[in-house]
Amino acid sequence: MRDNHLLSILIVFSVFSFGFWGCSSGGNPENPSAELSHVHLDVARTAVPLQDSLVVDLIGPDTIHMVLVDEEAFVEQRLSPGAWNFYAKQYANGMLVEEGEVSATLLAGENASLSIAMHAVAGFLYVKIPLGLGNSMGIASGTLQMRGENFSKDYAFQLTELEASVATDMLVLGQNYSAKIMLFSAEGDTLYEIDSQVTIDGEHFALDWTLNSLYSDLSLFITKDSIRTLSVVAHLPAKLRAPQKDELLISEFMTEGKEEFVEIYNASLDTLDLQGCSLWATSSSTLKQMTDSSFLAKVAPGAYYVFGKDSLEGRDVTVPLAMPGTKGSIVIRCPSGTIDSLFYASAKNVANDSLSISEFPIDSKMSVQLPLSRYKERAEGSSWCNGEFTLHEAANCVEE
Repeated sequence: MRDNHLLSILIVFSVFSFGFWGCSSGGNPENPSAELSHVHLDVARTAVPLQDSLVVDLIGPDTIHMVLVDEEAFVEQRLSPGAWNFYAKQYANGMLVEEGEVSATLLAGENASLSIAMHAVAGFLYVKIPLGLGNSMGIASGTLQMRGENFSKDYAFQLTELEASVATDMLVLGQNYSAKIMLFSAEGDTLYEIDSQVTIDGEHFALDWTLNSLYSDLSLFITKDSIRTLSVVAHLPAKLRAPQKDELLISEFMTEGKEEFVEIYNASLDTLDLQGCSLWATSSSTLKQMTDSSFLAKVAPGAYYVFGKDSLEGRDVTVPLAMPGTKGSIVIRCPSGTIDSLFYASAKNVANDSLSISEFPIDSKMSVQLPLSRYKERAEGSSWCNGEFTLHEAANCVEE
């Protein structure tokens, strides 16, 4: 009797042990959601002017809210398996301009690649006009007149030292509008006037007009892009001529190292032809010509041009720069004479040589940039600051 009782206990213990061993080695079949899914979500957002943000909401077993900025257009996320809805909304000019959604059922451990197709829900027009440093035309104000079916509104241009710009508020899709640009002097005289017709629809909903020159008599009009993009840029060709003094500015440079470069900026309202021009820079304490006689280039108004070593990605022309980081010179020469020049010096040399300039923020790991608002004081090192390499762009450093 006692032996039979012990045998029963051993049988029960063996069955329990076998069951426990099976659960440990085979996982938990009653909780398959323990293994997450990996999702790559692409949002087919449109590049639009005055872009604010892209908002993505993931709603399913959990709720996730994400805000993407700059050029971000995809999401990588680990999600619980189950039914999910993905929503995307793009904001520009302070309003919702595009939205889209997609649904999917995710399986445990799945690698899913999804895409959200976006569609326009509203439109706007953005206009940008270069004024040139110094605003030689004397533009003091401007108006964009928009007229459409049951719609009439005037928008005032915002003026900075470099440009005049204006953006409409929400425009209804599927309508035609007439757009009239008028620029005025301080006395109220009309300096510039131009008319055009625009259509705001699902294909062209965020219109970006950039007038390259105010000296053109051509009409401004919009045509559909052959690759059916959702953004249109209308350009007015600028007058082509040789540069004059102070029209090409040295705007950024980097001394020493493989990323050495010099960037110049077209501060005029015309396209400048650099035929016969040359870049000179200090190399081993001697000012040398860095470009050869075959150098040719045309720089649009408000555009940047970069001279760089062959190891620098994004350069416009290759030059054998070898500028010292202690002190040196950079000069732009054209047939009419010296267009712009710069003598820079590090803090050590300003102190040791008793130089009559303030020190430049020379840093072997950062470029030296000129905020264009300080262009009149560009000979002083205190007008410059350090920034990341931003070729073909305005200075991104913070002015002190």
